[in-house]
Amino acid sequence: MADNNRERIWDFEKAAYWDARYKQRIHDSKNDHGEEEKTFDWLCTYEACAPIIATHIGSARLGLDIGCGNALFADAVCRAHPQLQLLGVDYSTTLFELVGSTLGPSGRTDWMVMDARRLAFRRCFDVVLDKGCLDALLAGWDQLQVLRGWGRQLTDKEERLGEAALASARALLAEVAGCLVEGGRYICISYEAPSGRQQLFDSVTSAAACGAAGGVPLPLRLVESAVEQENHNYVYVFERGDPQRQQQEDEGKGHREQGQGDVEDEAERAR
Repeated sequence: MADNNRERIWDFEKAAYWDARYKQRIHDSKNDHGEEEKTFDWLCTYEACAPIIATHIGSARLGLDIGCGNALFADAVCRAHPQLQLLGVDYSTTLFELVGSTLGPSGRTDWMVMDARRLAFRRCFDVVLDKGCLDALLAGWDQLQVLRGWGRQLTDKEERLGEAALASARALLAEVAGCLVEGGRYICISYEAPSGRQQLFDSVTSAAACGAAGGVPLPLRLVESAVEQENHNYVYVFERGDPQRQQQEDEGKGHREQGQGDVEDEAERAR
């Protein structure tokens, strides 16, 4: 990958980048019939991941689509779940010039300019959808992990950018947890496999990891991890629970694992 591309990937988390991108699309995006193409779905369509996420959306009545962009995803979700009212938020103001105030004929998808890392909602959504929003914040950091795997020494600037990207991702996850009702679901669709996301998820949801860092775990529990079969993206589904109960469960799990380890050590000594 060329150096200029490595630099540009850090722009994916900036509103200015997406404003410029949508402005360019307004200017020259025409299909074969000369009509303006207003929509684009990153990663996959709803139909591709519906076998995984439909049951998690279930009978949810109020949902939030973070980093919604100009995708048809939200409208497809609402068509499949007629009871659901879905709000899309995106921090690009230019996006609304491209798609208008609603996207699709259902009338159940509304829009608002807002940064997913600073949401103005608390404990009100049954489900939060994220198709590529977390990925956009972590695109540069993901690239650094590839470079590390190749044995490349990172520069101080790259290390700082990587830490900033992780901080942005953690802020997003905290906002998601804060706006879900208890029992609500966060559905994250990502290009990244568990090997590239689990450490981040653990760093904000594990009592042990958060305690070691002097923080408090988010009340999110991973309930499903799967792969959609059309484009082989990854789907992570979290449930918001009660923070105290989750901490007790984590501590109980730790005690059970410690006890199991003691049993295994004793068995090894007996051999």
